[in-house]
Amino acid sequence: MNTDLLFFCTMCREKTPEQIAGVQCSIEHTIRKYKKGEYIASQGDRVSYLFMLTKGRVKTEIIANSGLTLSVEEIIAPYPLAAAFMFAENNRFPVDVIALEECEVILISKVAIERQMLKCPGFLKGVISFIANQTQVLADRLKIFSQKGIKAKIAYYILQREKGGHFELDRTIACLAEYFGVERPSLSRAISEIVRDGIIEFEAGKGKILDYHRINQLVG
Repeated sequence: MNTDLLFFCTMCREKTPEQIAGVQCSIEHTIRKYKKGEYIASQGDRVSYLFMLTKGRVKTEIIANSGLTLSVEEIIAPYPLAAAFMFAENNRFPVDVIALEECEVILISKVAIERQMLKCPGFLKGVISFIANQTQVLADRLKIFSQKGIKAKIAYYILQREKGGHFELDRTIACLAEYFGVERPSLSRAISEIVRDGIIEFEAGKGKILDYHRINQLVG
């Protein structure tokens, strides 16, 4: 079977492919393929199935009432799309999902997911854990948006990722600008000013906090 169907199963993560094959676990599903540029889902569509991206790469975007398009993230297979929203009362896609290359998506009905959760404790635990982690990611994103000014966003982002005073941005400047919803030149200028002020050292996506007091002062 396609092991991506068992993405959530905490028990199967510890098994070899041979052991998984021996379990003979199956989940009802259908497969769809998408070409580059095609919409896999649109903002507001009902989440009637679990959309499991098994091949390719997609981007997600939000279109505000003002017409402004905000890039949310890029997702690389294998990864479930909008899994947490499948069980919501208002179960609709919060974003547009657009294929960045040829993609394959496995569709699993809500009934099939519920049946698998009842049958397999490891699968149930994995679903709950995934949804909890996604909630934490969303909370982090909202906290970034609540920061007033680009320097405040940068400072918060760095503080969330620093270990022992060192940090990695984990994104290119272009991707980070999209993530913050700001222009790339403005982000580059803000980082340069924080470096110039002696608050951090930074080069090639990695850096070091030099002044904890001042970087904390930047956070709103």
